[in-house]
Amino acid sequence: MPTLGSLCFFNNKGGVGKTTLACNVASYIAETENLNVLLIDGDPQCNATQLVLPDETTERLYDAPAGLPEMDTLKQVLGPLLKGDASLKATHRIAGSDTNKFGISVIPGHPHVALLEDRLSTAWTQFMGADLGGARVSNWNTQLLSHLKSEYDLIVFDVGPSLGALNRSILIGVDYFLAPMGCDIFSLIGIENIADWIAQWRNYYDQAYAQVISRHETTLTEYSREVRASSGLMARFVGYTVQQYITKTIREEKRATGAYEAILTKIPSQIASSLGPFVAPRLTIDETRLGDVPHMFSLVPLAQTAHTPIHKLTSREGLSGGQYQQQRQYQEFIGNLTTSLMRNLRRTAEMRA
Repeated sequence: MPTLGSLCFFNNKGGVGKTTLACNVASYIAETENLNVLLIDGDPQCNATQLVLPDETTERLYDAPAGLPEMDTLKQVLGPLLKGDASLKATHRIAGSDTNKFGISVIPGHPHVALLEDRLSTAWTQFMGADLGGARVSNWNTQLLSHLKSEYDLIVFDVGPSLGALNRSILIGVDYFLAPMGCDIFSLIGIENIADWIAQWRNYYDQAYAQVISRHETTLTEYSREVRASSGLMARFVGYTVQQYITKTIREEKRATGAYEAILTKIPSQIASSLGPFVAPRLTIDETRLGDVPHMFSLVPLAQTAHTPIHKLTSREGLSGGQYQQQRQYQEFIGNLTTSLMRNLRRTAEMRA
């Protein structure tokens, strides 16, 4: 079976449970599908790193001047870019699945990665001017994934909500993206922003690549694995989720409030009009609806404190009372989501093979 490729959890709207979803989905897929999954924390706030790795590990990792000898953060991985070199190392010290309760490998994030924004913006401008070095720097994630993809069945990225140079460079390299949404007007606007932004830089990318290959065709063959030849291979849309809100219960029936119900009815058509052009091959827009994320109340902070995926929480981590019912609801949701997501990824992966 071909590898599933790389998947980025991304939305321009913050506060939609993106990091929680990304880490829990990665863990659930690794466990139930028996796959080797790597999580890369591309958010300078490092929320995924703090969720997955134990406190003692993160304290040692960020207290040490050069990090930990057995573990590279994204800062170390991208160190050559900060020094002006477009070539990343071919091998990296990656935290294995035995370092955390999520059962996944990890490249931790680092706040200093935010300092790359200016470097990446400059490289993008150079790329637009047909500079090969600018093309290579803008494709750093393409290069990184070319080194890693043979080792992992699925590589998952968590990123911040920015529409900046860092996220653009991450999406240039990834195969797919998934958009977690809240049930609010700002999530709808966020989806519009994503669509306009991706369409714009994809168009610029193809124009710039055509100029680069016309000027540097012979040299570019040396970096064919490091620079993508077409924007059509980048960040294809494979799904979205909608975060549920707290419903009212009337006569033992859960009912949506009027304002939220109005937003809910708009989401499918907004997704279709905005992200429809980016849907991955062999998928329909209806198949991108992956499910509604149930409200988890106190389970999220409990899982964060215990550095444990929600479906693995037990009484040892403090699970008690009504939380068991909430956990069963979440397990049903994430099982259904994973089934749909794996169907989408496998179908498009078969086409890539």
